[in-house]
Amino acid sequence: MSPPADHRLNMTRTSLNHVGIAVRRIEDALPFYRSLDPNAEVEFEVVAEMKVRVAKVRFANTCLELIEPLEGESAITKFLEKRGEGIHHICLEVPDVDSATKSLELQGYKPVYPEPRDGSGGMRVNFLSPRDTRGVLIELNSHKSA
Repeated sequence: MSPPADHRLNMTRTSLNHVGIAVRRIEDALPFYRSLDPNAEVEFEVVAEMKVRVAKVRFANTCLELIEPLEGESAITKFLEKRGEGIHHICLEVPDVDSATKSLELQGYKPVYPEPRDGSGGMRVNFLSPRDTRGVLIELNSHKSA
């Protein structure tokens, strides 16, 4: 049985934010992505809460996030050990990640975190279990002010 319509996401305001790519070392992976577009903007950030360092490669209308684990155990460390380098997740920007998390939970999807948390670039984030999304780890994000 479907939940009431007011619990569904407003997909007209959902857009692809980025594709996350797990890498062992950003410095080793970055030359390839720069060779695709020498004018691509690259910004670096450490997300201490998630124990990762990120390089955002911004092309004309796409962003790829190269994600490198920091020292210690992290989800990216586990991913690299199990699967090696490659696509880790697809991120969808939603108007309000808190509301989206609750809405999707009511529809039977399992969020990775009980509540969204701070992510890179001043965004709030949560993930949906790939068991519920046909094997794709989906990140939801929105600006903190949402």
